[in-house]
Amino acid sequence: MKVNSNDTNLASQFISNGSEVKINKPVNGKEQINSEMERLAKDIYHNDQPKEPKATYDKPMNISTNNVVSTREAEEKALNNIRIATVNLYMPGGEVSNSVEKMFTQYDNIVAEIAAEQPSLANKDWGISISQSGELEVTGSINDKEKSLISEKLNDNGDFVAAANEFKSSFLEHIDLGVRGWSSYDVNEDNFSKIFDLKEILDNSQGGESFKQAWNKDFSWLELNDNISSQLRRNAERE
Repeated sequence: MKVNSNDTNLASQFISNGSEVKINKPVNGKEQINSEMERLAKDIYHNDQPKEPKATYDKPMNISTNNVVSTREAEEKALNNIRIATVNLYMPGGEVSNSVEKMFTQYDNIVAEIAAEQPSLANKDWGISISQSGELEVTGSINDKEKSLISEKLNDNGDFVAAANEFKSSFLEHIDLGVRGWSSYDVNEDNFSKIFDLKEILDNSQGGESFKQAWNKDFSWLELNDNISSQLRRNAERE
């Protein structure tokens, strides 16, 4: 191998002179990248980037999606709603039957209190309706003083009033989901008080002897259903 004499002499000079040789460490790769990216960002995106033109029309864009339910799922949901409505409207243990039975258990005591103060009311024609505000109102051909007495006795019984409102809300809710039967009639918040007389319902929900023996109670959901059907036929219009 041939060695260049100039290179040899240069090396000898460094050694002989004891000169300090500085070896620059390579720049850290990560720091260099970060520094370079920062420089590029300043140069390109701030100094050299042309300004965006001013918008002439600015309106936010709303994107919405519709959840599409398959025909099969819709049919199954409708059938399930009908089943739920049928149970709650017509069957023992349903919401309508339960709410009227709650009223029924309070009714005899209320009538007894009224009779104790005004015995003649037992033989007079009066009824009970429920207003849109949920208050019980007395109807019929009796004077205002008698109506006031009965109204006070009814509305002072919180359990009775609550049960009456449960009857109304559950009936209206489930006839909207059902088909045929009671759902064939036009009954709503506005005309409910004109269609149903709660006193008539309660007076006609007493079970016969055979029913009492079979069900071990006085309240009959069968008699209840018959009276609701009767009042609908007489007082409501078919849709």
